[in-house]
Amino acid sequence: MEYNMDSIKIDLQTVGFSETPELLDQVEKELRRIMRFRNDIVAADIYLREDGTNPANNKVVRWRLGVPGNDLFAEGNGGSWPEGLRATSEKLRRQFVD
Repeated sequence: MEYNMDSIKIDLQTVGFSETPELLDQVEKELRRIMRFRNDIVAADIYLREDGTNPANNKVVRWRLGVPGNDLFAEGNGGSWPEGLRATSEKLRRQFVD
């Protein structure tokens, strides 16, 4: 699913399930959180899938941010989509705050 938010092109890919309005809200919430620290984001590619090896921590999130210069990439996981998105957005935030 591709769409725009505040002039940022978002490409959200879900593997094995369909995105819900709640999931879209959570993605946008995390992206807005990151935008507080960096205002030159032009694209966000988010890849979500469920990994069956560990049911307690099976939500895998891969996130690439398109910014001038080198793009930023982070991968994380969690027991729920909000938890996985937050863990991954924290890794991205640390890449340009530190």
